[in-house]
Amino acid sequence: MDQLNNSKIYSREDSRLFPDKGIYAFFENGNALYVGCTDRMKERVKEHGRLGSRHNSATFAFILAKEEAEKSPKKIDLEQDRDVLERDPAFKPIYDEMKERVSKMQIKVVEVEDPVEQTFFEVYAALELGTLYNEWRCH
Repeated sequence: MDQLNNSKIYSREDSRLFPDKGIYAFFENGNALYVGCTDRMKERVKEHGRLGSRHNSATFAFILAKEEAEKSPKKIDLEQDRDVLERDPAFKPIYDEMKERVSKMQIKVVEVEDPVEQTFFEVYAALELGTLYNEWRCH
């Protein structure tokens, strides 16, 4: 955990400096919001904020968009299947805005090679950092 806490703060433009495998955490205004793990760090971090990414690769932005959509005066059925929701004309602009937001966030990374350690450390780091947007429910 110390390695993650003491990690250099990066932007997504710095992805060439990321390790191949490990844990990443998105920060905004100094607050940890989301932790993920991957075996392809350089690409995975960019996917979260890429405008063309879909719900299964821009997961964090999708979660943020659902939260924002709840505040919208437009009635958006957030219980729709994710494939349908991401194409909903009222939801799509919110989702695109959240991808842009994620693309500007600060990122900390730590190399973790072993997939089992990645899994446990992702959960541990999210709990330790008090992230607001990690979801642990089964789909």
